[in-house]
Amino acid sequence: MGTVLWVLVCVGIPLGGAIYFIYRRDGTVLSFLVGVFGFLISQPLLRLNLLDLLNTKAQWYMLLPYTNVVLYFIFMAFTAGIFEESARWIGMGIFRKGKTDWMDGMAYGLGHGGTEAAWMFFSQVLPAIRSGQEISGWNAVLGSWERFFTMMVQIGFTFVVLYGLKTKKIRYLGLAILLHGVVDFLIIIGNVWILEGLIALEGIAAMLLVFRVRKSWNQDGITQGSVSADNCNQ
Repeated sequence: MGTVLWVLVCVGIPLGGAIYFIYRRDGTVLSFLVGVFGFLISQPLLRLNLLDLLNTKAQWYMLLPYTNVVLYFIFMAFTAGIFEESARWIGMGIFRKGKTDWMDGMAYGLGHGGTEAAWMFFSQVLPAIRSGQEISGWNAVLGSWERFFTMMVQIGFTFVVLYGLKTKKIRYLGLAILLHGVVDFLIIIGNVWILEGLIALEGIAAMLLVFRVRKSWNQDGITQGSVSADNCNQ
Protein backbone atom coordinates (compact mmCIF):
# COMPACT_ATOMS: atom_id res chain seq x y z
CA MET A 1 0.00 0.00 0.00
CA GLY A 2 2.88 2.34 0.85
CA THR A 3 4.47 1.75 -2.55
CA VAL A 4 1.19 2.55 -4.29
CA LEU A 5 0.99 5.85 -2.42
CA TRP A 6 4.56 6.73 -3.41
CA VAL A 7 3.81 5.96 -7.06
CA LEU A 8 0.56 7.92 -7.10
CA VAL A 9 2.18 11.07 -5.73
CA CYS A 10 5.73 10.95 -7.13
CA VAL A 11 4.92 9.51 -10.55
CA GLY A 12 1.17 9.89 -11.00
CA ILE A 13 0.96 13.65 -10.37
CA PRO A 14 3.77 14.72 -12.75
CA LEU A 15 2.66 12.19 -15.38
CA GLY A 16 -0.92 13.43 -15.10
CA GLY A 17 0.34 16.99 -15.41
CA ALA A 18 2.29 16.15 -18.55
CA ILE A 19 -0.78 14.53 -20.13
CA TYR A 20 -2.91 17.55 -19.22
CA PHE A 21 -0.49 20.05 -20.77
CA ILE A 22 -0.22 17.93 -23.92
CA TYR A 23 -4.02 17.83 -24.12
CA ARG A 24 -4.22 21.66 -23.89
CA ARG A 25 -2.33 22.01 -27.21
CA ASP A 26 -1.28 25.58 -26.37
CA GLY A 27 2.45 25.05 -26.01
CA THR A 28 2.46 24.84 -22.21
CA VAL A 29 3.81 21.28 -22.45
CA LEU A 30 7.06 22.90 -23.68
CA SER A 31 7.23 24.90 -20.45
CA PHE A 32 6.63 21.65 -18.57
CA LEU A 33 9.53 20.00 -20.43
CA VAL A 34 11.81 22.97 -19.74
CA GLY A 35 10.95 22.47 -16.07
CA VAL A 36 11.83 18.77 -16.33
CA PHE A 37 15.24 19.49 -17.83
CA GLY A 38 15.73 22.48 -15.53
CA PHE A 39 15.65 20.19 -12.52
CA LEU A 40 17.66 17.36 -14.09
CA ILE A 41 20.44 19.68 -15.24
CA SER A 42 20.61 21.87 -12.15
CA GLN A 43 20.51 19.08 -9.55
CA PRO A 44 21.55 15.53 -10.60
CA LEU A 45 23.83 16.69 -13.42
CA LEU A 46 25.50 19.80 -11.95
CA ARG A 47 25.01 20.40 -8.22
CA LEU A 48 25.14 16.82 -6.96
CA ASN A 49 28.18 15.99 -9.08
CA LEU A 50 29.87 19.13 -7.79
CA LEU A 51 29.10 18.11 -4.21
CA ASP A 52 30.49 14.63 -4.89
CA LEU A 53 33.65 16.24 -6.23
CA LEU A 54 33.97 18.45 -3.15
CA ASN A 55 33.44 15.40 -0.95
CA THR A 56 36.53 13.77 -2.43
CA LYS A 57 38.76 16.77 -3.15
CA ALA A 58 37.94 19.51 -0.62
CA GLN A 59 38.91 18.81 2.97
CA TRP A 60 37.02 21.82 4.29
CA TYR A 61 33.80 20.45 2.84
CA MET A 62 34.39 16.94 4.18
CA LEU A 63 34.95 18.33 7.68
CA LEU A 64 32.16 20.94 7.57
CA PRO A 65 29.36 18.68 8.95
CA TYR A 66 31.55 18.01 11.99
CA THR A 67 33.14 21.42 12.50
CA ASN A 68 30.13 23.68 11.83
CA VAL A 69 26.84 21.89 11.20
CA VAL A 70 24.87 25.15 10.85
CA LEU A 71 27.19 26.43 8.13
CA TYR A 72 26.96 23.03 6.44
CA PHE A 73 23.16 23.23 6.27
CA ILE A 74 23.35 26.83 5.04
CA PHE A 75 25.75 25.77 2.29
CA MET A 76 23.57 22.84 1.21
CA ALA A 77 20.35 24.87 1.32
CA PHE A 78 21.57 27.90 -0.59
CA THR A 79 23.52 26.00 -3.24
CA ALA A 80 20.24 24.20 -3.99
CA GLY A 81 18.56 27.58 -4.27
CA ILE A 82 21.26 29.04 -6.50
CA PHE A 83 21.33 26.10 -8.92
CA GLU A 84 17.57 25.49 -9.15
CA GLU A 85 16.41 29.10 -9.31
CA SER A 86 19.11 29.98 -11.84
CA ALA A 87 17.85 27.06 -13.93
CA ARG A 88 14.37 28.55 -13.76
CA TRP A 89 15.62 31.98 -14.82
CA ILE A 90 17.66 30.58 -17.71
CA GLY A 91 15.08 28.01 -18.78
CA MET A 92 12.11 30.35 -18.87
CA GLY A 93 14.13 33.40 -19.85
CA ILE A 94 15.89 31.80 -22.84
CA PHE A 95 14.13 28.62 -23.93
CA ARG A 96 10.64 29.99 -23.24
CA LYS A 97 11.40 33.66 -23.68
CA GLY A 98 8.27 35.78 -23.51
CA LYS A 99 6.13 32.88 -22.28
CA THR A 100 5.21 34.36 -18.91
CA ASP A 101 1.52 33.40 -18.86
CA TRP A 102 0.10 31.99 -15.64
CA MET A 103 -0.35 28.54 -17.14
CA ASP A 104 3.27 28.50 -18.33
CA GLY A 105 4.29 29.14 -14.72
CA MET A 106 2.15 26.24 -13.54
CA ALA A 107 3.59 24.00 -16.26
CA TYR A 108 7.23 24.83 -15.51
CA GLY A 109 6.68 24.55 -11.75
CA LEU A 110 5.05 21.14 -12.00
CA GLY A 111 7.66 19.96 -14.50
CA HIS A 112 10.45 20.96 -12.12
CA GLY A 113 8.82 19.85 -8.86
CA GLY A 114 7.26 16.72 -10.35
CA THR A 115 10.57 15.60 -11.81
CA GLU A 116 12.22 16.11 -8.43
CA ALA A 117 9.58 13.87 -6.84
CA ALA A 118 9.92 11.18 -9.54
CA TRP A 119 13.72 11.32 -9.36
CA MET A 120 13.67 10.83 -5.59
CA PHE A 121 11.30 7.89 -5.98
CA PHE A 122 13.36 6.11 -8.64
CA SER A 123 16.76 6.91 -7.11
CA GLN A 124 15.99 6.36 -3.42
CA VAL A 125 12.65 4.76 -2.65
CA LEU A 126 12.48 2.14 -5.39
CA PRO A 127 16.03 0.80 -4.79
CA ALA A 128 15.21 0.48 -1.08
CA ILE A 129 12.05 -1.49 -1.87
CA ARG A 130 13.92 -3.74 -4.31
CA SER A 131 16.61 -4.47 -1.74
CA GLY A 132 13.96 -5.78 0.63
CA GLN A 133 13.88 -2.84 3.03
CA GLU A 134 10.56 -2.41 4.72
CA ILE A 135 8.96 1.01 4.38
CA SER A 136 6.36 1.39 7.07
CA GLY A 137 2.96 2.85 6.32
CA TRP A 138 3.76 6.02 8.25
CA ASN A 139 7.03 6.54 6.40
CA ALA A 140 5.22 6.17 3.08
CA VAL A 141 2.54 8.63 4.17
CA LEU A 142 5.07 11.19 5.42
CA GLY A 143 7.31 10.81 2.36
CA SER A 144 4.39 11.20 -0.04
CA TRP A 145 3.02 14.09 2.02
CA GLU A 146 6.39 15.85 1.79
CA ARG A 147 6.68 15.36 -1.99
CA PHE A 148 3.09 16.52 -2.57
CA PHE A 149 3.52 19.80 -0.72
CA THR A 150 7.07 20.31 -1.98
CA MET A 151 5.68 20.30 -5.52
CA MET A 152 3.42 23.18 -4.45
CA VAL A 153 6.40 25.05 -3.01
CA GLN A 154 8.33 24.52 -6.25
CA ILE A 155 5.43 26.02 -8.21
CA GLY A 156 5.54 29.00 -5.84
CA PHE A 157 9.28 29.52 -6.46
CA THR A 158 8.59 29.39 -10.19
CA PHE A 159 6.15 32.27 -10.00
CA VAL A 160 8.63 34.42 -8.07
CA VAL A 161 11.20 33.91 -10.85
CA LEU A 162 8.58 34.27 -13.59
CA TYR A 163 7.45 37.57 -12.11
CA GLY A 164 11.05 38.76 -12.30
CA LEU A 165 11.18 37.79 -15.98
CA LYS A 166 7.78 39.34 -16.60
CA THR A 167 8.77 42.68 -15.06
CA LYS A 168 12.47 42.48 -16.06
CA LYS A 169 13.60 42.73 -12.42
CA ILE A 170 16.47 40.38 -11.64
CA ARG A 171 16.07 41.00 -7.92
CA TYR A 172 13.22 38.49 -7.96
CA LEU A 173 15.76 35.82 -8.87
CA GLY A 174 17.62 36.79 -5.71
CA LEU A 175 14.37 36.63 -3.74
CA ALA A 176 13.63 33.13 -5.09
CA ILE A 177 17.14 31.97 -4.13
CA LEU A 178 16.68 33.41 -0.65
CA LEU A 179 13.26 31.80 -0.17
CA HIS A 180 14.51 28.46 -1.51
CA GLY A 181 17.53 28.55 0.79
CA VAL A 182 15.46 29.39 3.86
CA VAL A 183 12.93 26.64 3.13
CA ASP A 184 15.66 24.02 2.62
CA PHE A 185 17.58 25.21 5.69
CA LEU A 186 14.61 24.37 7.91
CA ILE A 187 15.67 20.72 7.74
CA ILE A 188 18.09 21.60 10.53
CA ILE A 189 15.10 21.52 12.89
CA GLY A 190 15.33 17.74 12.79
CA ASN A 191 11.83 16.99 14.15
CA VAL A 192 10.00 15.23 11.33
CA TRP A 193 6.52 16.24 12.51
CA ILE A 194 7.41 19.94 12.73
CA LEU A 195 9.15 19.76 9.35
CA GLU A 196 6.25 18.09 7.59
CA GLY A 197 3.83 20.56 9.14
CA LEU A 198 5.94 23.49 7.95
CA ILE A 199 6.22 22.03 4.44
CA ALA A 200 2.44 21.68 4.28
CA LEU A 201 1.93 25.27 5.41
CA GLU A 202 4.50 26.52 2.90
CA GLY A 203 2.88 24.56 0.07
CA ILE A 204 -0.62 25.77 0.90
CA ALA A 205 0.57 29.37 1.25
CA ALA A 206 2.40 29.17 -2.09
CA MET A 207 -0.63 27.84 -3.93
CA LEU A 208 -3.03 30.31 -2.29
CA LEU A 209 -0.82 33.14 -3.52
CA VAL A 210 -0.45 31.62 -7.00
CA PHE A 211 -4.20 31.22 -7.45
CA ARG A 212 -4.90 34.64 -5.93
CA VAL A 213 -2.92 36.37 -8.70
CA ARG A 214 -4.34 34.17 -11.47
CA LYS A 215 -6.96 36.65 -12.73
CA SER A 216 -4.61 39.63 -12.84
CA TRP A 217 -1.41 37.80 -13.86
CA ASN A 218 -1.88 37.98 -17.64
CA GLN A 219 -3.12 41.56 -17.71
CA ASP A 220 -0.69 43.71 -19.65
CA GLY A 221 -1.16 46.55 -17.20
CA ILE A 222 0.76 44.72 -14.49
CA THR A 223 3.90 44.40 -16.56
CA GLN A 224 3.66 47.81 -18.17
CA GLY A 225 2.98 49.52 -14.87
CA SER A 226 5.90 47.80 -13.20
CA VAL A 227 8.28 48.57 -16.04
CA SER A 228 7.16 52.20 -16.15
CA ALA A 229 7.75 52.54 -12.43
CA ASP A 230 11.23 51.12 -12.87
CA ASN A 231 11.97 53.58 -15.66
CA CYS A 232 10.91 56.49 -13.48
CA ASN A 233 13.26 55.36 -10.74
CA GLN A 234 16.29 55.03 -13.00
